[in-house]
Amino acid sequence: MKLTFAPKGILQIDDARIAYRNFRGEAGKYNREGDRNFSLIIPNEEMADALAEKGWNVKIKPPRDEEDSAFITLPIKVNFNDKGPRVYLKTGDRVNRLDEESVGMLDDIDISSVSMDVSPYHWEVNGKTGTTAYLRSIEVVQEIDRFAERYAEEEIPEE
Repeated sequence: MKLTFAPKGILQIDDARIAYRNFRGEAGKYNREGDRNFSLIIPNEEMADALAEKGWNVKIKPPRDEEDSAFITLPIKVNFNDKGPRVYLKTGDRVNRLDEESVGMLDDIDISSVSMDVSPYHWEVNGKTGTTAYLRSIEVVQEIDRFAERYAEEEIPEE
């Protein structure tokens, strides 16, 4: 993963891995209905420390075994408004821009790679402060099998 601290506090992240996908905003044990989000997997403690030093809300799950390393993530909210986010899904040679109605499909696909830009939102409530990460734009490359790629251009009759 490549992480760049860009102007205006924006994070530019290339070759990322994500977890806990909830682009649909479904209610669950850890999510209220309508809250769209996912987590960026932070690959090492040095990167986690650099993010935390800049105020980002890095989450660390301790390792289960002594040989394992901690599981480190950055929760990212997905909030559609007139500014975005811009969501691009690349499947084979095709690129589609997803909107609020179609973005939920990202919860179900196999992902080959992800690159994204994330904006900070600095908040203060009752004397506590923090930084929430909001998705600004994302490119998701779908993992497709060799047959899907081969027949993408052909019309296959259904039986």
